[in-house]
Amino acid sequence: MGSFLLVFMLAAFSTLLLMPLMVTLGTRLNVVDNTRQPPVPRIGGWGITLGTATALVLGGVLFTPTGWTILSASPVLRPVLLGSLGILVLGTLDDFSPLTARIKLPAQVLIAAGVFWLGARVEVLSLPGGPIELGPTMSLVVTVVWLVALTNAFNLLDGADGVAAGSALFSATAIVIMSARVGNPAVGLATAGLAGALLGFLPFNYPPAKAFLGDSGSMVAGFMLAGFAIGGTTKGATLVAVAVPLAAFALPIFDTTTTVLRRFVAGQSVFQRDDRHVHHQLKKAGLSARQVTAVVYGASALFALTSMLFFNTNVRSYAVAIILVGGSIGLVVRFMRLHEINELARLAKLGVLRAKSVSLNVQLRYAAERFEATEDLKDIRDGLEVLFSSGEFDTVVFTVTSRIDISLPLMAWHISDGAFVEGWPERQPDEWEVKCPFEATEWWGEVRLRRRVGRSSLMLDLNLLLDLLQPALSAAARRLGHDQVFPSESV
Repeated sequence: MGSFLLVFMLAAFSTLLLMPLMVTLGTRLNVVDNTRQPPVPRIGGWGITLGTATALVLGGVLFTPTGWTILSASPVLRPVLLGSLGILVLGTLDDFSPLTARIKLPAQVLIAAGVFWLGARVEVLSLPGGPIELGPTMSLVVTVVWLVALTNAFNLLDGADGVAAGSALFSATAIVIMSARVGNPAVGLATAGLAGALLGFLPFNYPPAKAFLGDSGSMVAGFMLAGFAIGGTTKGATLVAVAVPLAAFALPIFDTTTTVLRRFVAGQSVFQRDDRHVHHQLKKAGLSARQVTAVVYGASALFALTSMLFFNTNVRSYAVAIILVGGSIGLVVRFMRLHEINELARLAKLGVLRAKSVSLNVQLRYAAERFEATEDLKDIRDGLEVLFSSGEFDTVVFTVTSRIDISLPLMAWHISDGAFVEGWPERQPDEWEVKCPFEATEWWGEVRLRRRVGRSSLMLDLNLLLDLLQPALSAAARRLGHDQVFPSESV
C-alpha cells in the first residue's frame, strides 16, 4: 500500500502545481465557459491526465518496485490508458467546439471497441449463482456498453462545481482497494494516480470553481474508472468483481439511468439536455452550491464504503450492502420527485395486478352485451349492479329525467350493499366523480361514478368503461318508451 500512497501523493501535488498553468492556457486558448463571469476555463481533463502521468513516471523512478509493477503492467492497463488518450482528444475537441451526440457517441464506441481489441475486456461475469463465461460477441457488447456508459455517466454528472470530480475521487478509492484485494497492483497504482490527480484538481473546481473538468475531464475520469474496474473482473472470481464497481459508481449510474428513463418516458431524445439531474434537484430544494457538493460527496462516500462490504464473503454483508444501496437510491427517488420513474413503478404495479384488471374488463364487456337484451328500466339497474359489484367505485348513482313532461321529478337510485335503492347521496368532499350521460327519444339517463381520493390504483379501464357503457346504455334507452320509464305509479 506504500506504493499506492506514494503515487497518490505525487499525483495530487503534480496536479495542484500544474493547474494554474492549465487555467492560464485554457483562458488564452479561449476554452472557457462563458456562462460564468469571469469565464471559467474547461481544461480539467489535461490537468488530471498530466498529473496522473507525472505521478506514475516519478513513482516508477523514485521507488523501484513501483516502477517494475508499472512496467510489467496488466493486460488491462495499457489498453485503458491508450483509450483514455483517445477520449481526452475527443473531449478536448468538444470543449473547443461542442460536438453533437451523433459524432461523440460513435467515436466513444469505436474507442471502447479498440480497447477491447487491445485486450481489456469483460470475459466473465461473477454472479452469486456462479461465474458466467461470455462468448466473444457478448464480451465485446458488455465491455463497450460498460466503458461508454460510465464515460457518459460522469459527463452527465458534471453539472455543478466539484460534483463529478468529487464523486469520481470516492469511486476511484474503492477501485484502488478492489485492485489491491484481487491482486492487480498495476491497475491499483494507475487508479491511485487518478484519485490523487482528482484530489489535486478539486481546490480549483470546488465552488466557486476556478476551472471546470470540461468534457475532456469528466469523460476521461469516467473512462479510466470504467476501464480500471475491468481489471477487477480479470482476476476476481467472486461477486466482488461485479458488485464493488456497481456500488462504487452507484451515484453516476443512478443519475444516468434515471435520465435515460425520464427522457424515454417523456418521449424525448435521450441526448436532450435538461435540468433534472441529481445536482439540479438539490439546487431546486434550496441548497447552496457548496451544500450540493457536500451532499454529493457524502452520498459518494457512503456508496464507496458500502462497496467494501462485498469484500466480506458472508451473506449478511451482501445483504447489508444491497439494503444500504437500494434504500439510499429509494430515498433519493422519493426526494427528487422523479415523476417519470414513479409512473413506471405504477405501471409495474399494475402489471402485477393485471390479471384482476383483465377480469374486470371482461366483466365489463359481458355487461355491455347484457344491456342489449334490456326490456325495462329494472334490467338496466340489474346490469349496472352486476357491473359495479367489484367495489371499484365507492358510490354509483343512476338517474332518469323526462324530456316530455318537465313536471315529473328526477328519479335517482344508488347502489347500497350490492343493490340499487332510491335516493341521491351527496358527493363527499374527498370523492372525485365521472359522469356518463345517455339519452333516448323521450328521456335522459345518467350514471355517476364516485371514488374516494387516496385509494389504490383503479383496476377497471376507465376509458374502456366509458367507450362501452355509454353506447350500450344509449341503445338500451332507445328501446324503452316514456311510459315504461315513467309509469303512472312510481317504478
